[in-house]
Amino acid sequence: MEFLFDYLSFLLKVATIVTAILVVVSVTIAASVAKGAANFRKHQRDTFGHLEVRHLNEFYDHVRTAMEQAAMSPEEAKKAEKSKKRKKDSKTKETDSKKQSEDSDSGKQEEEETETETESDKHTLFVINFEGDIDASRTSNLRHEISAVLTRASEKDEVLVKVESSGGFVHSYGYAASQLLRLKKAGLHLTVAVDKVAASGGYMVAVVADKIMASPFAVVGSIGVAAELPNVNRLLKKHDVDYEVITAGEHKRTLSMFGENTDEARAKFIEEMEDVHGLFKEFVVEHRQQVDLDVVSTGESWYGERALKINLVDELQTSDEFIMSAVKDSEVYEVSWVIPRKPLSEVLTGAAEVVAKMWNRFSGRVK
Repeated sequence: MEFLFDYLSFLLKVATIVTAILVVVSVTIAASVAKGAANFRKHQRDTFGHLEVRHLNEFYDHVRTAMEQAAMSPEEAKKAEKSKKRKKDSKTKETDSKKQSEDSDSGKQEEEETETETESDKHTLFVINFEGDIDASRTSNLRHEISAVLTRASEKDEVLVKVESSGGFVHSYGYAASQLLRLKKAGLHLTVAVDKVAASGGYMVAVVADKIMASPFAVVGSIGVAAELPNVNRLLKKHDVDYEVITAGEHKRTLSMFGENTDEARAKFIEEMEDVHGLFKEFVVEHRQQVDLDVVSTGESWYGERALKINLVDELQTSDEFIMSAVKDSEVYEVSWVIPRKPLSEVLTGAAEVVAKMWNRFSGRVK
């Protein structure tokens, strides 16, 4: 009997140890699976990008509080912090007391209706930043930011787009402008702020706005089309190098960097540029009828104060002034679609693609 008791005791100990090991292993596996799933979701999110929204009212409140505290002595700052905490606690108690006093469904319904009305009357300003390079590559971010705004905004709200670009490819900036037109079609009031420069393609994006603001020395305009093309054909001939271009289609290739350019090809190239310029002018007139097209479509640029006189912009004001004024009576949110930085290999590949696009453009591949 003593042997049997010892044996059973041994079995219980073994079973306890095995169970404990199984529990530890199960927990470890579950944690690893959960971590793996979280990492997978994070990888997916980071690969595709993610939305970031910043409440600018809170930002300016924080700035104001920091400045106020900087001007106080340590004792005054401590008293102000205690006073702020008391007010917050008092407000919380009032809210809790108000909720407890709601003892009827009709009372709750009336309050919900009042809150709904208050929320519906509140004006919201959404802020989007658009910085354009030659290919307007940030349009991929812009489209997601605008989609995000459209899921939340109503016709009473407003969107401020801060544009900074000296232009680039016509088709790229035309696509960026079409993204802003989505806001107009949804009935939202669109304001564009030009703090530094919105020229050529940058102005093509800005011109669709209901209102254009510019700082006094911002560069605006450049409603024109330009192309620069070196030609080394004579140098190649000097060294007995032949360069042949084989095309199908009378105007598939006009001017070339290496081939011998003809007057006919040059005339066709100019004709294509004039056509693009004509489309640009039509687009400007369609969205900004108050401008004198003969004055503004010469390809020149103007500083903010001069641009105001010829109706290229509506007001001289920086985006900071506009936003700080808006936070006084509106909820202001800055919306950004963030795409993680690419590895060096992808950056080099992207740079090569941009160079190839520029090569194609300058080689006459405009179609």
